[in-house]
Amino acid sequence: DDGTRKPRFGPGATGLLIYAADGFMSAALQDGNRTLFAGPDPYGGSAEECRAAMSTGHSYCGRWRSEGDAIVHDVELSVFPNWVGSTQIRYVRFEGERMILKTPPTHRRGSTGYAELIWRRA
Repeated sequence: DDGTRKPRFGPGATGLLIYAADGFMSAALQDGNRTLFAGPDPYGGSAEECRAAMSTGHSYCGRWRSEGDAIVHDVELSVFPNWVGSTQIRYVRFEGERMILKTPPTHRRGSTGYAELIWRRA
């Protein structure tokens, strides 16, 4: 709301974004310093471990298409269940070797803003 930039996943954030020629996409993003669970069972974390994992990473996949200056994601699977069946729009621009995706304004954590993700081809 006030123009403040807030890094979502902090310094060292990493991710992988795949757009396949057959129209499928996959995105995985995470904080660079995620806390490990105490044990080896991915389904056996404490409530606090699960909350921390959910708040420091995100992934989803589905079909994609290009519409003008936007890329449209039709979400089929997501770590955030509310996104399943939704359409996520990302406005795209290119700067040299970087692809920058920007969301429409959204309401998160008590404020309204947008997310801007900067991707570099690996």
